[in-house]
Amino acid sequence: MTGEMLTAGARLRRLLERNEIVVAPGASDALTAILIKEQGFQAVYCTGGGVSRSRGLADLGYTTLTEMAERVANITEVCDLPLIVDADAGFGTALSVERTARLLERAGAAGLHIEDEEVPARNISPSKNFVSLREMVGRIRAAQNGRQDASFFVIGRTDVLPHEGLESAIDRANAYLDAGADMAYVEFLQHREQVEAVGRRVRGPKFINQIKDETAILSAHELAQMGFKIMIHPADAQLAAIHATRAVLKHLKQTGSSVGYDAMVSFAERDRIVATDEHRRRMAQYFS
Repeated sequence: MTGEMLTAGARLRRLLERNEIVVAPGASDALTAILIKEQGFQAVYCTGGGVSRSRGLADLGYTTLTEMAERVANITEVCDLPLIVDADAGFGTALSVERTARLLERAGAAGLHIEDEEVPARNISPSKNFVSLREMVGRIRAAQNGRQDASFFVIGRTDVLPHEGLESAIDRANAYLDAGADMAYVEFLQHREQVEAVGRRVRGPKFINQIKDETAILSAHELAQMGFKIMIHPADAQLAAIHATRAVLKHLKQTGSSVGYDAMVSFAERDRIVATDEHRRRMAQYFS
C-alpha cells in the first residue's frame, strides 16, 4: 500500500510505530495547522476549547458536532498531517457518539478522544457531572462502531482526577483500554508524581496534555519512556496569538498606525504561507 492510499487513521498509526512519541500542537483553524506543518511537526491536534474561543465563546459546550466537523474539514483540506480531534463527550447520546466518529472521519480526521463528563451538565458542581463507567465504556464502543475505517483512532479520556482522585482516574483509564480504546488519556495531571503513576499503572499507550502553568511539564523523551505515545500542546498557539493581537492593536490605538511595530510578517510572507501564487497559477489555466 502506497503512502497516498493510506487513510488518515492509518497514517497516524504508522507515525506512532515510527516515533517514540508524537508531538501534536493545537490548532483551532486551518491557518494555524499550516504553520504547525511548516515548523516540521508531524501531527495536529484540533482543540475543542480553541475552536469555541475562536468563535468568541467560552469552552462550555457551545460548539455543535456539525460546526466541529466543518472546522475539521477546513483544516484537512489544506493540511495533510494526521489530525486528532477533541470530540468532547460525543455531542449527545451513544448514537450521537457513533455519528460523531463517522462525521469527523468523513471530514478527514485521523482520530478523536471522547471524555467521561456528562453533557449537558445536570449539576452546577463539576464533581457531580461524570457518567458511570458503564456509560463511558458504551461511548467508546459507539465511537468504534461509528468509524468506517478500522484505523480511525479512538482515545478514551477521563476528567475525574480533580474530583475523584488519581486512583479512580487510573482505574477508568484502564477500563477504557480494556473496552477497546486505542489509547488512554488522563486529564489534569498537575504534578510529576501523577504523570509517573499514570505512566506505570495505565496498562497501554497513553496520551498527555501539556499546558504551561496548568499541567506538569516534562520533556517528550521522558514521557516516551513512561509509555506516552501522543503529547499535545493544545493552547500555546492560540494563547500566543491573543498576546500578539493585543500588542499590535495596543500599538495602533496609541500611535495611530503600525509604523514602528515590527513583530508581524509581511503581506508577501502571508501570501506565501497560503500558497497564493500556486492558486493563481491554477486559476490562470481556466482563462487560457
